[in-house]
Amino acid sequence: MPYRFIEPGIKIAVVRMVTQSYSQRFICETLGEPISKQFFARWMKLYQNTQRVIRDPAEYNKRGPGLLLTPDDRVFMIELLRLEPGLFLDEMRERLYDQNDSLLSITTLHRMLVEHLEVTLKKANTVSIKKSLVAKYAYVVQMMTVPADFLVFTDESSVCSKQLLRTFSRSTKGTAADRVLVDQNAKRFTLIPAICLDGVVALTVTDENVKGRNFAHFLKFILLPRMNAYPARNSILVLDNAQIHANERIAKLCADVGVRLVYLPPYCPELNPIELVFLQVKSNLRRLQVLVTSQDPVWAIESTTYRVASPRLCQKLFHHAGYDCPESSGDQDMSEFYFCE
Repeated sequence: MPYRFIEPGIKIAVVRMVTQSYSQRFICETLGEPISKQFFARWMKLYQNTQRVIRDPAEYNKRGPGLLLTPDDRVFMIELLRLEPGLFLDEMRERLYDQNDSLLSITTLHRMLVEHLEVTLKKANTVSIKKSLVAKYAYVVQMMTVPADFLVFTDESSVCSKQLLRTFSRSTKGTAADRVLVDQNAKRFTLIPAICLDGVVALTVTDENVKGRNFAHFLKFILLPRMNAYPARNSILVLDNAQIHANERIAKLCADVGVRLVYLPPYCPELNPIELVFLQVKSNLRRLQVLVTSQDPVWAIESTTYRVASPRLCQKLFHHAGYDCPESSGDQDMSEFYFCE
């Protein structure tokens, strides 16, 4: 029988007339509704058990077994995971039992964490103990009113085909998923891009270990000629405080062309959009495996970087890092991009 909606007022009238000893036939004729005996019995039973005719919708959420974690247990678990997020499930169960005498199975504890506390397992983000929040917030205040289109970020990252093998493979159940390392002595390259709000400003790839003189050469002959004197678009160069970046030679090169030099606070990669560009480039190289098949790996890295570090991605990364982007740069939703190490 299909579901038939009956107005709450009719239900109340039916129960009231039944308690006044009216017959079912008289009630149906008076209200003009064909009401079955099952409806009469159900509404009267609800009234006798709850003294209500219309069930409280809030009670529907309480159906089923109660939660095994009490409110005190939940507060304890949240605080425990805030202090020690790397605990295994059996360690959490032991701590919970020692604290509140609540003994749960591993499966139940995992289900409670995911479904009721919204705590999930994810790859840990390593944070240096030397990170200074004071320096970070001072930098944030300093850059709060600086237009994002003034900023240019640059850094270096190593790229090697041995480190860009696909992490997961498939095989039949019970057998190992092997992968073949084609080049045992793969060459390591260093990628040095510079990005602005409109994408890649300058880029070089070298097979040498990048030292101070290499980075200074990149600035003097490749990047700085493409920048403008401050204040103007692409007139502020933002670097981390690595030793090859923080020296008098770099400061002089920037001062000679009128470019303002700003250093990021120590151990704050979340403020540097180019870090996520590196992850996106390496993710693309891992997916396509072009370093394994290409006859010219330098060109493969360069072309991938230019293609990946699009204006759209750079605008979203600048916005995601908290810089003062124009409204046209869009929101922080980066679900269309995939980042991995």
